[in-house]
Amino acid sequence: MIKLPIQEEHVSVRRTYLLLMKALLDLLAEMPFEKISLTDLCRVSMISRSTFYRYFEDKYDLLHYCVNVYIEGLRPVEDLIYFKSTDSLRQFLEYLIAQVDENITLYRRIYQTNKNGSLMFTIQGDLAKILTESGWQGENQGVRLKIPLPLYVSFMSSFYLTTLRSYLELADEYDAKTFVESVCRFALRDFWEKADGWSGSLFFHCPESVST
Repeated sequence: MIKLPIQEEHVSVRRTYLLLMKALLDLLAEMPFEKISLTDLCRVSMISRSTFYRYFEDKYDLLHYCVNVYIEGLRPVEDLIYFKSTDSLRQFLEYLIAQVDENITLYRRIYQTNKNGSLMFTIQGDLAKILTESGWQGENQGVRLKIPLPLYVSFMSSFYLTTLRSYLELADEYDAKTFVESVCRFALRDFWEKADGWSGSLFFHCPESVST
């Protein structure tokens, strides 16, 4: 079901979307996504079933919409999402953590309630679709990936979700600055340093090409 971004809808329609999105988030903090029913969504949002079906096919459709609205909010920093500039990774992480920190209690409850369920796989699937579209758009703009698009999509969607999982689990142990710095060092393979007396190489380097 195709929908317009929230900001382009009529006020009453926008209110309906926002109520349903908030209801879903509140319920996700209380129970796994699999157990949420349409009755629950209508009760918490105080919206009738007929109104719900006017905008969404089912709870999965609502979830997909929520993920896409969040991603749409990142459009102003699109270069960060796809790491198109030198400092993109650090800037992306700082932006992501800032968004999470605004409501970290809710996000952590949602994660703890749903970390072993289908919610995370659904979110990763939606991210994969968006990244796939971005890959094709990039080729149309005169740039192309050095690795196969399906691998890029798999790696990147996993990276986004794993980073988010790690922060939600470890935020009490490490502040945002330390977390961002650590992820950047890992991505740049800058997580070891030579101890006193060490004379070996710190990394295994991949060859530029492999002969067959």
